Amino acid sequence: MNIRNLYSLLFLIAISLLFSVCRKQPKYTNGNSFVHVSGTKIVDANNQSVRLQGIAFGNEVWSDKELPYTDHGEIDYSRVKEMGMNTIRFYMNYKTFESDVAPYQYKESGWIWIDQNIAWAKKYGIYLILNLHVPQGGFQSQGNSDALWTNIENQNRLTALWKGIANRYKDETQIIGYGLVNEPIPTNDISQWQQLAQRIRDEIRTVDKNHILFIERANAVKGKNETADYNFPAINDNNTAYEFHVYAPFTYTHQLFNWANPGDGGKYPDESNIIATGSLQWYTATFNNPSIPAGNNNWQYFEGVKYKITDANIKAGVPALVATNVNGRVYYDDIEIKEYDANGNFSQIISTIPLSALDEWSFWSRNNSGNGGAATNTGTSNNTSIYIEAATDDCNFSNYNKVFVPKQGYYYQINGWMKGENVTATASCKLRLDFFNSNSPILSRNKAYLDFLLKKFADWGRSKNVPMYMGEFGAGIHCFENNKGGVQWVNDMIDISNANNIYFTYHDYHEDNFGVYLGYGSLPDPTQVNQALIDLFKQKLK
Repeated sequence: MNIRNLYSLLFLIAISLLFSVCRKQPKYTNGNSFVHVSGTKIVDANNQSVRLQGIAFGNEVWSDKELPYTDHGEIDYSRVKEMGMNTIRFYMNYKTFESDVAPYQYKESGWIWIDQNIAWAKKYGIYLILNLHVPQGGFQSQGNSDALWTNIENQNRLTALWKGIANRYKDETQIIGYGLVNEPIPTNDISQWQQLAQRIRDEIRTVDKNHILFIERANAVKGKNETADYNFPAINDNNTAYEFHVYAPFTYTHQLFNWANPGDGGKYPDESNIIATGSLQWYTATFNNPSIPAGNNNWQYFEGVKYKITDANIKAGVPALVATNVNGRVYYDDIEIKEYDANGNFSQIISTIPLSALDEWSFWSRNNSGNGGAATNTGTSNNTSIYIEAATDDCNFSNYNKVFVPKQGYYYQINGWMKGENVTATASCKLRLDFFNSNSPILSRNKAYLDFLLKKFADWGRSKNVPMYMGEFGAGIHCFENNKGGVQWVNDMIDISNANNIYFTYHDYHEDNFGVYLGYGSLPDPTQVNQALIDLFKQKLK
């Protein structure tokens, strides 16, 4: 090469470098090209706020299908995008990656499945949150999979799997985070979940410091009350969002599902449906109501006393079926609660309750004697009733789904039918109104109630300076039938979430109970959809 050509080459290189320097570069404030946590917000690489709003891909995790090819395909990412969503909470079953007979040996087919979904997500601009919905030890939500907590090897395998996932996808920006365990239910104490979550976090961070960790509150702790931190574990990590789920009120969102047993949950909103937002403290009761006589008695109608509310400590009332020392059996049917004004004039019927099932009734016994059930061979109006038998101490059925707010100066009365078999002379079997005090608001089934539920989590997040993520919320398919208000419920949940800077993903995209697309076990069919819900998402999330 002659000297002139050499100078020309050097000149071109210099010009190229100059343009390279002058070309506008992304302004990464922390050198992080990943979506990440900044205080109570989730932000992109340029520190611009990212609003996570999306839906869950259930991936048929409950059927233990190793590779859920019938849950969704590429077109479903397009459909999610068309609904105005930018995030998918991607449910995973550990069996997609690992067999119980070959632990720690990860299947290539599982990685290929995740890789394919990442490619689809990239094509349509959808973020993924990988959520381990079924960990080693079993699906947690129903509280019958203690093996995650009692068998340390399950925790070892879970931790190793997360490290493997994190190591493979540590550079993948389409994945914005990892949900470590879905709805954990530790067996002894919240510290079990705190220690396991911290352990998983520490292992992930040895290979991946980029992705957000989504840490759920414990769904429950067996035999323990909720902690002051709403069962959120304290995790030492500066790129963590905290997750909660809302299906409230349960009797509404899960109505008419046989596997949930809430019965007909009514409509939303419903101002007459009263809900206690916190614990109720028993205060007093209508002790002077008539009791069924001893021995054997056919169906009789009993009228309770009219109880006047004159104590400001009384915040709520609940119907109860009492069978103290019954020894034999007493049946109850067709009860009603009446309200009378301050002059004793009839005002309204608070509740009419046909006692045909135990769906909403909870049994209590002071000495654990006795039991109760639903009788299908006897009743007053429909040949069904509820009974209590064989109790040797104080016991009752209570219905906290029929709570009502009594007015000061007004009278309340419970009436209904009872029938007795071998009732002892010392028994006290009656219909009763129990009255309670409460330090928490008692609200109606409406938007104010939902706002109360979500705002407490938003306030907690602000107090800890962390983002809050509602990983699941949803109303069952029956809430969208017969004008029961499912669309309004979802609409209100979205509005409240947006007002409180809560990120969310709806449960679920494709299944028969909560799905936007129905037809479990085959690819989503556009002729089997909850169209009203799709239309709402397109309107709200555009």
